[in-house]
Amino acid sequence: MTKVFFNSTPEVDYYAALNVPRAASGDEIRRAFLSLSREFHPDKTVHGIEANEEYPRLDRAYKVLSSPPLRLAYDKFGERGVVALEEDKEVPEWTLGTYMATDAQVEERVRILLRRWNEKHVQAQFLSQTDCEVSIDAMDFVRFPMFSIKQIFNKEHRMLSISQMVMRQSTTIPVSSNTTFVLGGYLYDKGGLGLGALTCGINYITADPAALRIYLSTEMGWTPKLSVHLEQPVSSTTSCFLMPELTVDGLDMTVGVHHAMRLLPSLPLQATMMFSINDGLKSSLNYQDEDIQAGTSVAIQNDGPHLGANFKKQITTQTAAKVGIDASLGNVSLVMSTTSQVSRRSRLSMALHLALQGINLRLGFTRGNVGFAIPIAIAPLSMANAWNTFCAATLPFVISAVVRQVIRPAQKRKQQRKLQSANARRISYLMEARRCALSQQRLMSRTANKEQDDVDLKILVARYGKHPSTAQDGMESSIEDFNIDVTIPLRFFSQDGRLHLQAASKAGLLGFYDPCIGLYDPKSFNAPEAPQLYVRYSYKGDVFEATFLDTQEVVLPSVHAQPMGIEGQVL
Repeated sequence: MTKVFFNSTPEVDYYAALNVPRAASGDEIRRAFLSLSREFHPDKTVHGIEANEEYPRLDRAYKVLSSPPLRLAYDKFGERGVVALEEDKEVPEWTLGTYMATDAQVEERVRILLRRWNEKHVQAQFLSQTDCEVSIDAMDFVRFPMFSIKQIFNKEHRMLSISQMVMRQSTTIPVSSNTTFVLGGYLYDKGGLGLGALTCGINYITADPAALRIYLSTEMGWTPKLSVHLEQPVSSTTSCFLMPELTVDGLDMTVGVHHAMRLLPSLPLQATMMFSINDGLKSSLNYQDEDIQAGTSVAIQNDGPHLGANFKKQITTQTAAKVGIDASLGNVSLVMSTTSQVSRRSRLSMALHLALQGINLRLGFTRGNVGFAIPIAIAPLSMANAWNTFCAATLPFVISAVVRQVIRPAQKRKQQRKLQSANARRISYLMEARRCALSQQRLMSRTANKEQDDVDLKILVARYGKHPSTAQDGMESSIEDFNIDVTIPLRFFSQDGRLHLQAASKAGLLGFYDPCIGLYDPKSFNAPEAPQLYVRYSYKGDVFEATFLDTQEVVLPSVHAQPMGIEGQVL
């Protein structure tokens, strides 16, 4: 099925409804409304029922565009700004257009009303992050599994124990376009001793890549801490940073530099080097592309040198595998991990950690911005224990690969149902839009046919939609077609042997609708699937044809039209 870009009914274009330019004066808007009223007013047409449905749209467009405050609100903020100004109870005279306020005052008032509206109807989009890590010691459970299962409810012989637990919570609150406030805290429990702290910070980042970036964070608890991160780009590839940190142990100062390099045309690298008074010297080199991430690190600290390397590969769109190694004077460890995306917002991860201190298995689950991790100490390091743990750790992913053959078709069916729902909404909109367009064309038909008499410009055929120039003439269209016959509306809009349509989407004109809606991204105005307007007309006895883009200005007769022959001799 074709992808559908359809969420809701398009907003009405009041300028297109009256067929006036956005720079039209008040007199031009009034003349256009009076001209249309002669055809669409319920008291002036025999189609009273249809006029009762169509006339309020023109009346609404005229009321908005004839009022300077409402027109300014519509031009700046769209229909939502108009509604906000009309519902304003503090200054009701603005809605009548009699209050002589400046444009700046009106615009500022609408901004205040929209801000209040957002505060009332839309909750603030705070970005929260929650992490919970529970470390479990299961060595005795692995050594005596049967006895441990029997005694699982006996607290005196329980073989599973929680060695430590850490919970972290942070919330990012946007203060302005450049500043965010971060509020959080953490709880730490080990051996029955619990500690905690409250953290807060301010981040200042501007859109200017050459501006200074500031990160300020504090921690209030058992170990108070204040740290500042200042980062200043010095070129398009290099930035320097300074991080002073004040703790109960004194002042620590860290300086460093980030540098982007490209040793080969296809090998972009990111290098970082920093020096800290307490932590020593650290440096890293990283490479990243769409499927591969790799990096190396070297550190010289108080306990000796450290070497590290990691490699991550995106196996499929949902699954990634990572291998890392870390070596120091007192320990060597190997980490093998895999991450699988089980739904749009959920991920499962499993990591096997082999070190001289023992073998650990880490299970993780992430749902949106909430993450849970369970490191499990399994057994001392040995070849047999390592092999058995590796087999046990990879077994769930083997089962997952089999189960995925069942889950993936179910997810595909779910996506198809979602797409069918969007298509159903699109069809419902097209049926109503087509009914309204045909109703408007019936109201236009008397004047449209009369305007064709004794004029040099005659609209012979006009179609609006996808590839309208190749559509078949004389066939009645339906909602399954991607074209609509707009011959009558163009005849109606023709005046004094000339046709002029503004440089805006034609879908908002009376008698029009967009038959291609949902088949292209509305943000891509020049998309191949976007509708076009095809016109075949005669001018002083000669027949011409022309095709215009949806947002292109239409002026007929056109010097760019293609001549087809003499009127009466062209089929």
